[in-house]
Amino acid sequence: MKQIKRQITKPEIGTTMYYVCEHFYHRKDFAGPMKEYCVCSGIVKGYFLGGYPEIEVVGKNPDGFPTPHHYRLKDIGNKVFYSEKEAVALAEEMTKTYEQRWGWLGAPEIPLRRPWEPQN
Repeated sequence: MKQIKRQITKPEIGTTMYYVCEHFYHRKDFAGPMKEYCVCSGIVKGYFLGGYPEIEVVGKNPDGFPTPHHYRLKDIGNKVFYSEKEAVALAEEMTKTYEQRWGWLGAPEIPLRRPWEPQN
């Protein structure tokens, strides 16, 4: 059976893209580090053409430092997105999955932070 590959066009240099970053932080009332999934944005700065084509996206990490990220072209729509709304959906899914799998460590009582949601 022949697989059908979808055609993915390279984003233009300077395009803003959104991705999910894993971030660890500490709370005073909890002994270990806590995890959250943050939605970050970056600008496409270039391409790498090695074994497979990659895009280089440079943006600030959750701590505010500029960080380069590399994604395969086929990751567009799966790990890196053109809209923030799609990245938020992935972050929500990753958060729920993490809480479900590691809930015995305290997740229902100590839920992961959701920085993409409006703060009260």
